[in-house]
Amino acid sequence: MKKRALTVLTLALVMVLMMASGAWALNLRLNIMYGPKHPLSKGVFKTWAKQVKEVTQGRVKVTIFHASALAKPKQVYDATVSGVCDVGLSCPTYARERFPLSSVLDLPMMASSSAEKNSTTLWKLYEKFPAMQKEYSDVKMLWLYMNPAYQLHFTKRKVRNLKELQGATISGGGGVALKMLKAFGANPEAIIMTEVFLALQKGVVEGCFLPYAPLRPRRMADLLHYHTVGDFVANAFYVVMNKKKWDKISPQDQKAIEKISGLAAARMAGQDFDKGQKRDIAWMKQKGDQFFVLSAAERQKWEERIKGIRADWVKGLQAKGLPAQQVLDQASAMMK
Repeated sequence: MKKRALTVLTLALVMVLMMASGAWALNLRLNIMYGPKHPLSKGVFKTWAKQVKEVTQGRVKVTIFHASALAKPKQVYDATVSGVCDVGLSCPTYARERFPLSSVLDLPMMASSSAEKNSTTLWKLYEKFPAMQKEYSDVKMLWLYMNPAYQLHFTKRKVRNLKELQGATISGGGGVALKMLKAFGANPEAIIMTEVFLALQKGVVEGCFLPYAPLRPRRMADLLHYHTVGDFVANAFYVVMNKKKWDKISPQDQKAIEKISGLAAARMAGQDFDKGQKRDIAWMKQKGDQFFVLSAAERQKWEERIKGIRADWVKGLQAKGLPAQQVLDQASAMMK
């Protein structure tokens, strides 16, 4: 009897020691699209992973899989639902029909040059509208965030108003960006980011439509010297978790993780984007680049050109019974 009691006590002690050392910690496999050297990998996701371990006292830990190692961006949501990854990062724009209301700040001239403002606004919209929350009913939402708004960048052309933009051939990616550029009177070309540098170098396009972040690392900044600042469009991102994995976490630890996610993580991601943007703009100014910020009166002229895109978005979603106008009005009020 004493021998059995000693064995039980020994096993219990081993379990306590293993839990204390983290050997029995619940591991969350986090799939992100960024490489290990990307600023958000180091400044946001690595920080969040560290915070998770700290606030759960080692009971939950996060292993980051960079560069979409577990699932490609377009498959991340389903991969998270099925458990291929425990936590996944992707963009609602990859499946607009699945996350229609989440794209409200992706609409033309809705977002600002402040990623922190964009990110916190999007999160607050998510908290306010059950219809937006329903878009992520298959998973546990951790947080939403956004990048700074896209601007127009040119090799030789100076664009200070709509008239100077007319006929310009611009790399615009796809989707809303192409519709917007066409509405402005430009000639948009659907070119993926990895091919923009070559297109600029060969003169296939005379400008591009991007945020500042990729210009320097992809060497586009070596060719671009004039920038039109109008806060034209931005991208939303979501970080979600597999529901079954979430349910394995104790209520106490769930509460602790929620506290460092949500608004706190949205703000952290936005601030990290903004920090990088500020650094890149300072570097571009130092090398002699010129920046043309649209005046309020001029910006209004550009906004008139894209009202139809917003109206179509509202009309399409209202036909499906979604509160698109209410979400758009609330987003506009919060951004102002």
